[in-house]
Amino acid sequence: MRFRKKARENGLIVLYRWDIRGDSIEKVLEEYLEEKGIKNDEVIDYTKKLLSTVKDRLTQIDSLISEYSEGWSLDRLGYIERNALRLGVAELLYMNPPDPGRAFNDYIDLVKRYADGKAAKFVNGILSGIYKDYKATSSAKRAG
Repeated sequence: MRFRKKARENGLIVLYRWDIRGDSIEKVLEEYLEEKGIKNDEVIDYTKKLLSTVKDRLTQIDSLISEYSEGWSLDRLGYIERNALRLGVAELLYMNPPDPGRAFNDYIDLVKRYADGKAAKFVNGILSGIYKDYKATSSAKRAG
């Protein structure tokens, strides 16, 4: 499952660049894959799936992040934090990864790597809150 970890990192970097530049996600991804020489089909496919999920559900995802980031507007979040949250919410809520705990930890590790420990704690808190509430709501729907 190492391909998912690499895809998560690729997704974060692509979203970071997209957020700064404003070009299409597809264009930024294409440039990034070429720049890094990434050829692994599993990595590329999962990266594309992550990014398309974020793109297709961006309004919902950003709304959730804003709701849980009490006192912090989306624009106040750093590029790394904002986009790690977008990817984490997209994957955990809409893609049903086989190991949600691993996905969660990968996003926290990426924030530590590209931002810092304080940012990672913030992302951890927001992502945990969203995911716990989502799981509780999903369980209640299945039981009802």
